[in-house]
Amino acid sequence: MPDHDATSPRGAGGPRLSRRGVLQAGGVALGGLGASALVGYATGGHSPLFPAPISLAAAADPSAVPAREPSPMDFAVLPPARPHQAKPVDFALTGYDGPNQTILIAPGRPYVSMNFDGQVPAPTLRVTEGDVVRFTLHNAGAFQHSIDFHAAQTSWSANYQSIDPGASFTFEWTAHHPGAFMYHCGTPPVIMHIADGMYGAVIVDPAEGRPAAREYVIVQSEFYGAGGDVNAMLNAPPDVVCFNGQALRYQANPLPAAVGEVVRLFVVNAGPNSTSAFHVIGALFDRYEPEGNPANAVGMHQTINVPPGDGAMVELTFDAPGQYPFVTHRFSDASKGALGLFDVTA
Repeated sequence: MPDHDATSPRGAGGPRLSRRGVLQAGGVALGGLGASALVGYATGGHSPLFPAPISLAAAADPSAVPAREPSPMDFAVLPPARPHQAKPVDFALTGYDGPNQTILIAPGRPYVSMNFDGQVPAPTLRVTEGDVVRFTLHNAGAFQHSIDFHAAQTSWSANYQSIDPGASFTFEWTAHHPGAFMYHCGTPPVIMHIADGMYGAVIVDPAEGRPAAREYVIVQSEFYGAGGDVNAMLNAPPDVVCFNGQALRYQANPLPAAVGEVVRLFVVNAGPNSTSAFHVIGALFDRYEPEGNPANAVGMHQTINVPPGDGAMVELTFDAPGQYPFVTHRFSDASKGALGLFDVTA
């Protein structure tokens, strides 16, 4: 696993419509602050799944602050798996916060984030069962920050405590169990640090490896207001729900796949509040591993539930070329941006 740069941020009804037409319409609607969002589809004489517009609350004026993409466009593509290594795997993160960490959570909608390494979600750590991770946290923000690896079995009182601005802290932990895990800042109020963007995924591969497949990581999360709105996080529904940091990110830039190949998805739900009912329209999951652990494997599933702070692995194949939406089947959340596309070629 390559080291991560710890010194600089990275990242950076009406007329019936076809599925594609309504998906495109949804993208346009989400682009306007305070506009109505209509995200859904209608086919075969069925009513649209989202017949009522969902209003997106107005956010800060995007011209008032510089904003950037939440994370690299290739975020969903995982680093390759590799065998267990004897020496520790170095992994470093830098915590940031403040107005200069403004990201675009939907087209034209800025959000003042807290984050690791300047991106939301934070970089994905991929290791192999048995690896030792040597982790360093640097705090370049104005607030205290900390770390919580769901994949680790380590003392909370020793290693998950908050560090002050300007401080650094290093500890080691061993990846004893394969799976798809969340990591996040655990500094109070934890709900704010998570909802504002301080989360990422850890993929621990089984020691025996996995068969070859096209692999992606999908991190679902929620945003409230324009950043730092703890009252909304505690009491209100989210304004934006998305995959990999931005509403409808994979509508304009679908994830590629090919007919007949195995597609392996590691799905992590950062929350902080909504369960993900992850579903691919037009396909079935041939294999489902709750927690992403092969010991938990079961057969065919149509939809999987991933609660906040949890993860899963699913595999599927596509039988025909075309576009296949992936959503949370909690449609109030899909209507707010938790929708993407696979573009499947022959």
